[in-house]
Amino acid sequence: MIKGKIIKSQKELYYVDIGDNIYMCKARGNFRIKGIKPLVGDRVYVDDLGDKKGYIVEILDRDNEIKRPNIANVDQLLLFVTIKNPPLNLLSLDKYLAMCESINIEVVIILSKIDLASDIKLEEFKEIYGNIPYKIIALDNYKNFPKKEVKQILKGKTSAVSGASGVGKSTFLNNLVDKDIKIGSISQKSKRGKNTTRHTEIFKIDEDSYLFDTPGFDSFDIDFIEDENELKYNFREFENGSCKFKNCNHINEPGCLVKKDLEVGKIAKTRYENYLLVFNEIKKRRENKW
Repeated sequence: MIKGKIIKSQKELYYVDIGDNIYMCKARGNFRIKGIKPLVGDRVYVDDLGDKKGYIVEILDRDNEIKRPNIANVDQLLLFVTIKNPPLNLLSLDKYLAMCESINIEVVIILSKIDLASDIKLEEFKEIYGNIPYKIIALDNYKNFPKKEVKQILKGKTSAVSGASGVGKSTFLNNLVDKDIKIGSISQKSKRGKNTTRHTEIFKIDEDSYLFDTPGFDSFDIDFIEDENELKYNFREFENGSCKFKNCNHINEPGCLVKKDLEVGKIAKTRYENYLLVFNEIKKRRENKW
């Protein structure tokens, strides 16, 4: 048996990176019996059938798993956002950041298409998310692309690229890999890109650096948290252990220092408002479940 990494899947066929070769593999039937599906990003053992073909016979333990898109073993997420075209959706951004916090995936925010946004809006964004703190890379994909800086961030890691359609992910990937990726045109009616990604795939940047190309998202369910009382642990700036009550949810409890930080501007109003929206969304879903 030989060890490899699934870098692409199409229906029941898996492409496994094994050193300098890519093997086309199918999964053994016992995976289906056990209700297990190999995922892009999985580290696997392959039974070599020759002619670069094989069967996946074992899936190694996963570090983590993202449900939508369904991928495994992500070290960090490059989360693309734009101020304009398409317009910034802070609720989707904050939901995604909370999800990554919940499964311990580091996030680098890629602030794309900066040439379309005003300096004031760019600084407002950086002030909120840079102070949390999240690492932010602001770029114009067509001018002065920071290829060296980006490759350094990717080095030695398996990273995922995600964000709403039309935010510049495909152009970003074209600037990094020697492969032409079809770029969706922006719909003048919706101002959103047509999603041209048909499958999930990993691009090998160098010997130990991989980059997922994942389908874009517009919205998703907060099903990674079952209890709304756990949400507070997934907003970094709420990590203030000095509230009067140990299990303070930072809503109506007395002696809440997070609320005080909000009042003096240490916590952004939009972040707190989105926290309340997501908190109530999870609470309502839990109550309706029964």
